[in-house]
Amino acid sequence: MLFLFYILKMKGEFIMKVKQLTMSAILLAIGAILHYIVPGTFAGLKPDFLLSMMFLAIFINFNPTNLAATSIVCGLISAMTTQFPGGQLPNIIDKCVTGIVVGLMIYALKKLSISETVKMGVVGFVGTIVSGTTFLASALLLVGLPGPFAVLYTGVIVASIGNVIFVVMLYQIITRAGLSRLTLSQSQEKID
Repeated sequence: MLFLFYILKMKGEFIMKVKQLTMSAILLAIGAILHYIVPGTFAGLKPDFLLSMMFLAIFINFNPTNLAATSIVCGLISAMTTQFPGGQLPNIIDKCVTGIVVGLMIYALKKLSISETVKMGVVGFVGTIVSGTTFLASALLLVGLPGPFAVLYTGVIVASIGNVIFVVMLYQIITRAGLSRLTLSQSQEKID
């Protein structure tokens, strides 16, 4: 519940609404559990379900406060649950950089008239590539890699394809449950 510390007041209005905050916290909690229980595969690398949940939380609740809070919290959770040797700091760097890139990408994609599901797939693929590249590069510079960069990077490519499938499936479930970006913002407008 680290998100509770990120609620800020500005002129008497909350920047993050309670429903949006709860949705982000639930997604990150699920991602943290999956990140913790999934075993490391090759050289400590593993599918990063927390990253997928980060993409969903940012996409559904797109605003600067949620973007910053989600990225920082995901970086800290990843650092605490990593199995990569010396991967704590690279995980924090990776999630913060990825959050910024994903935020810019979502902002740019808002202007295109394509379906939300396709946008989510693009965010999942490109975001995972950015995350994996940032992680491996920062790990290479800070602690070294347990194998050749090119071999480890193939894991990033495979993970990005898996993340697209996982993110799109979860986004479809969330949308069908009535918790998409549009419904969260519309329900909040009715309350205000």
